Amino acid sequence: MCTDNPLAYNLVPASEIAQRIARLQCRLQAKSVDGALIFDPLNMYYYTGTIQQGIVFVPTEGEPAFLVRRSYERAQLETPWRRILPLQGFSQLPAILADLGLAANILGVAETTLPVAVFHALTKALPKSAFMDISEVLSMVRVVKSEYEVGLIRTAGILHGQVYDAIPAMIRAGMTEWELGAEIHKKIMSLGYTGIARFVANGMELFMGVISFGESGNYPTASVGPGGQTGLSPAFPLVGGNRKLGRGEPIFVDVGFGYEGYFTDKTRIFSLGAPPAAALDAHKICLDIQEAVRDRLKPGAIPSRIYQEILDEFVHPRGFAENFMGFGGNRVPFLGHGIGLAIDEFPAIAGKIHTPLEANMVIVLEPKKGLPGIGLVGVENTFLVTNQGGENLTPGADELAIV
Repeated sequence: MCTDNPLAYNLVPASEIAQRIARLQCRLQAKSVDGALIFDPLNMYYYTGTIQQGIVFVPTEGEPAFLVRRSYERAQLETPWRRILPLQGFSQLPAILADLGLAANILGVAETTLPVAVFHALTKALPKSAFMDISEVLSMVRVVKSEYEVGLIRTAGILHGQVYDAIPAMIRAGMTEWELGAEIHKKIMSLGYTGIARFVANGMELFMGVISFGESGNYPTASVGPGGQTGLSPAFPLVGGNRKLGRGEPIFVDVGFGYEGYFTDKTRIFSLGAPPAAALDAHKICLDIQEAVRDRLKPGAIPSRIYQEILDEFVHPRGFAENFMGFGGNRVPFLGHGIGLAIDEFPAIAGKIHTPLEANMVIVLEPKKGLPGIGLVGVENTFLVTNQGGENLTPGADELAIV
């Protein structure tokens, strides 16, 4: 591999890449496949340290191969892999794999991200191969973060804090949601935000985050989250719309921060002047819920049990269930979700997730409450699972901030 780095950006360490491949190969062996074919940018980056047009082939045993259409030269600069081969088209696959001595009888692919057209081309090129869905395998390899990854997420959290520290000075009466979003976007870009949010869920889109004033926070949305928003038009229902800020209404700011591919997620509520007492009261209960979940983020804890305990001990006894975790049809059946290279990684703190937590999982908690005629309140932070409970990687004041 060429070790020169003319653009002076950081590369993923070779030791990190090697550990990831070893973990994947261990899981592939349990699936009795010959190897994995990876096409999507997120997993391509995770296993190679670069994003190019091409195919990643990780055999169950032995050295992997990176078949690159474009850019072969950049792949050589950015990945520690030794087997990097130019690829002109799918028709070359059988010969390349045969020349490398790589079996292809049963191959794993991520059906959740693989376009049908690509799958058709793949089956045409490899008519004798059978294919198995390994979407869950690829997801599970990424759930426990290495110290290298945790370090990047910590840095994202620190920079994220600087963004939120700057928001009060941006707020002014009569500004629109979009205008506040534009000012926040300028700030995050100045701090090195990577500018794109990746999702595991196919078809999900996000531009920067969600900015909602007052009842905009309760507006219906297709986004898989509790926060509502209008956007500028049905063609772009993202960031915020043209609603102007009035005094005393919740300013809902849910913005992620990406640093070298890794994300933190964070929500804070502001208000220009004192908000209604109902907003302050509901926000305080959301903080209590966050703390109760945070205390439970320990290795061995079962997400479904955490979810049910919180409902039984904090939500239902306080009459808090209506419009909790979203207003009306915006309600979501979870209290938080994993995060890393994607905003929506496994596991979720939800009723159907029974996989025990492990140390160094990174999980976002976001208890939120929609209030009729007022808007959305609540909090969101990114936590590291430890033996002492969740360590907050997005620290800062969680209280509703009156500007």
